Amino acid sequence: MFGLRFPVEKKAFLVITVISVITLMLIVDVSERHLTIIGKQCERHENNSNQLCGNCVWSRHFKTRTVLYDGGRELQIENLANITVLSENQCKYKKFLVYKCDSSMLCGGLADRQKGIISTFLLALLTNRKFIIDMTSPCALEEFLVPNVYNWNVCKTFLKTIPNEEISKLNYVQNYKFLNGVNKFDFDSNWTKDAIILRLNGYAINEIRQHIDAKTRLEWLLNLTNEVVIHIVLNTLFKPGKRLLNDAINLYDNHIKGRSLVCSHIRKGKNPTIPTDNILRFGPPNETVVFDFLKTLDKKETNAIYIAADSEEVKKSAKSNLAAYINIKRTIVHIDRLGEFKKLKTEACDGFYTAIFEQFILSLCDKMVLTRSGFGTIAAYMRGVSEGLFLYHPKLKQIVETNLTNIQTVFKFL
Repeated sequence: MFGLRFPVEKKAFLVITVISVITLMLIVDVSERHLTIIGKQCERHENNSNQLCGNCVWSRHFKTRTVLYDGGRELQIENLANITVLSENQCKYKKFLVYKCDSSMLCGGLADRQKGIISTFLLALLTNRKFIIDMTSPCALEEFLVPNVYNWNVCKTFLKTIPNEEISKLNYVQNYKFLNGVNKFDFDSNWTKDAIILRLNGYAINEIRQHIDAKTRLEWLLNLTNEVVIHIVLNTLFKPGKRLLNDAINLYDNHIKGRSLVCSHIRKGKNPTIPTDNILRFGPPNETVVFDFLKTLDKKETNAIYIAADSEEVKKSAKSNLAAYINIKRTIVHIDRLGEFKKLKTEACDGFYTAIFEQFILSLCDKMVLTRSGFGTIAAYMRGVSEGLFLYHPKLKQIVETNLTNIQTVFKFL
């Protein structure tokens, strides 16, 4: 019996050995095929605009080519429970805090409006009021940005049914006395009407954090830095609408094409493109210094350069100075100082969209150079990372590397 078993074991051993060799050969073959495929994918990544840059900021937000957009950190449903309305039928049981911006009064530019929205939203959470955004100047905000985690649109129609005696209208644009006093303000005694319509264009994050009710109603806010709060609130409230997403993808497909995206926002203030704008307090930046810095990154094979600006002259200069510059023709306006565009609804709305589009693109850049402006600063907060962040220092008149915290605390950007 023993003599008969040995050949069987030997045969089994040989069979196992042969199978192992064949398996190993298949693995090697598959591995070689896989490496070939990966090589082709890398080649397509470099030469085909449909491939996203693997290590770029863009790819952190656009997860796949099916345009699954992820803005970043946001509030959870449980953080919003006290002010959430799931349907219009529930609106009649709520009190409201409304951020208002229309053509009857000044609202400020896009950054001023975003500051007002952020502060008003935090006040809504602090006072347990349903939050609504009612921005119609120069056209409706929801044409370009739509609600994300929190639906600020659901009770807007119901708001029109509230009688005037139950509405309180407050204008705090440029009213820093109110903002500075928020931490000690008795909202329960002073805001008694069903709807508070608020016009506001500044931050009150620190003051809201210091309010006695913040410990129970805004616990998540207490230990976060302001730049993180801004990032979280904007992502909670907004996601790009269809037009904005499509235009961003078209920009990537037709111009960026898998390259690293280098950007700058150059704010000039009053200039021939926007003659109704204010003269900047510290004067316009020296754009030559900005361009000299960008020239060190002007490598068309690996980088694409995008310039957001309030001046056509800046964009013309970029076109003539930078080989990797992406030249996109769009209407430039200051959305609160429309000038000749005030009577031109289509052009004014195009200008509003340009502002939203350019800020959105800035938030997707791998390297970003700021000049002193709330517009660019908020884009940096939307972007959400300090890596690759630079600014034009208005006193030194040179480009310095910075981080999200130091934009405001050290350099006093807006």
